[in-house]
Amino acid sequence: MALRWKILLGLFAALFIASSIFGWHIHTVYRQVVASTNVGPALFDANTLDKYGSIITAELREKSVKAAIVSRSGQPRNKLPEGVLFTHSAFFLYQEKSQDYAVYNLYHGEENRLVSSLVADSPADFLRLLRERDAGFIIPDTATQEQLYNYILSDQYGAVHQVNYSLISNPYDARFQNCNEFMLDTLAAMVWDMTDSLAIKKKFENSLQPSELKASFIRRYVGPLVDERLIMTDHEDKIWTTTSQTLANFLKSEGRLAAHYALDLETGTEQSLESLTEIR
Repeated sequence: MALRWKILLGLFAALFIASSIFGWHIHTVYRQVVASTNVGPALFDANTLDKYGSIITAELREKSVKAAIVSRSGQPRNKLPEGVLFTHSAFFLYQEKSQDYAVYNLYHGEENRLVSSLVADSPADFLRLLRERDAGFIIPDTATQEQLYNYILSDQYGAVHQVNYSLISNPYDARFQNCNEFMLDTLAAMVWDMTDSLAIKKKFENSLQPSELKASFIRRYVGPLVDERLIMTDHEDKIWTTTSQTLANFLKSEGRLAAHYALDLETGTEQSLESLTEIR
């Protein structure tokens, strides 16, 4: 074989290997942002997850919380993008009969990961993909808790659900949605008494500051080739997405936020969100 062809084959082989490694890297980087699923290998055993779930619900019961937002991290925090402390959030609603909490989530499918559904499960199920031994708590004020409780249990819940799923969906755009954006849209629909998703998105343009994800040109345009859930068509120059902090900021801007903090799931002690940032 001529030397030229050997060199070309060697270059193609090197390019293929480099592309494969980079693709794996891109997949790993982006899947850390949002984990809207409860399917996958659990890091902690069932007894530990039950224990952590009980600590969360005990915290909510102690504060007489009827409806709250709880977040967990599905990746080690030191691997998360700057400004992201948690990857999945859900509504926790108190159940009078059992004196426990039901968890209302948005999860993407497994056979088709580009569609999502609304699923109610248990605190232990919610924690299945937990990777950090803590959880974030967003507690609305008492009146908003009552309103949120009734809203989620009504026919209105799910009115702003967009079944087309994207890992890093843009909260200014109605074409796709992930778990955190669904919760943001739900809160807005409830607070503003609106059911038109396009109207909600339009109002966000003047009232919402979501989280910006930094991505290089290559990450932005190669990532979707690696993971079909990485859809970029709803993003323009900047990549905006919804995080648990966005949810807290929305409630605060509407004068409806009572508390926002983290809880150590080993000890049940309250932690500041700043302390989680410091140990990244």
